[in-house]
Amino acid sequence: MKKSGSGFPLSAWVILFVLALMWGSSFILMKQGLKVFSGVQLGALRISIAFLCLAPFGIPALMRLRKKHVLPVLVVGVLGNGLPAFMFATAQTKLESSQAGILNGLTPFFAFLVGWLLFGLKPNMRSGLGVLLGFIGAAGLIITKTGLNLNMDLGYSMLLVLATLFYGISANTIRHKCTELKPVEISGMALSFVGIPAMIVLLFSGFTDTMQSDPGAWRALGFVAVLAMFGTAVAVVLFNKLLKETSALFGSSVTYLMPLVAVVWGILDGEKLLPVQGVFGLLILSGIYLVNYQPKKGSE
Repeated sequence: MKKSGSGFPLSAWVILFVLALMWGSSFILMKQGLKVFSGVQLGALRISIAFLCLAPFGIPALMRLRKKHVLPVLVVGVLGNGLPAFMFATAQTKLESSQAGILNGLTPFFAFLVGWLLFGLKPNMRSGLGVLLGFIGAAGLIITKTGLNLNMDLGYSMLLVLATLFYGISANTIRHKCTELKPVEISGMALSFVGIPAMIVLLFSGFTDTMQSDPGAWRALGFVAVLAMFGTAVAVVLFNKLLKETSALFGSSVTYLMPLVAVVWGILDGEKLLPVQGVFGLLILSGIYLVNYQPKKGSE
């Protein structure tokens, strides 16, 4: 298998950029869904649809799940999929997409911190610098592209900070505790743990009344379905594959690429690239490289 200069296979970089494309569209899809649905309804819908998509893989795998994997897969389901889906949807009812995007950039920091404190990974100054550069670059791109209202609602902001902490715990759990499981099995089983509770929540959330009374409900449902199928079901399988091939920190760095993808789409749509945006883009790429650089044996 061919490897890049960072030591990881080229396929890992391809998956990283594909995920950036998928998740880079998630905020606008959530925004469209929230025009009709509440945060609770959107979160429950997203998890329910994703669960149904992966049920053919997840339920059979769950039947043969070994005892030692029950807790790790449950952690991935609850902290990596279930709770963050509700937290991001709820937070975006009060926060701008740009604010949510910046807070989402804390995910690599928490992946780094959790790996060090809970999984015994040795802190690396190069990786720490990469996390910092990536976050500065991502935040800078978002601010220069969309502007930023600094008057964030503290409660909803902390909700997203907590969600990114959950992502960091989940990513490290997959990387260190689920190595014997296939990516599609991890994803399917994790969603099986939270899918049925999400469907129950959806049933009692007033979803049926919303679908019957709001003329824009079916259109909004379409946006949420795309979000669930590609931004959750397909994306989590790819993400879990990426974590198994690389590291929790590498996988989490996809959050830095998401605003870079937004800028690229803007250029393709006729927007001009500001020089400062190019600088922030280089910071992101430099940060990701530093986070994942693996020196050859004997070079250090």
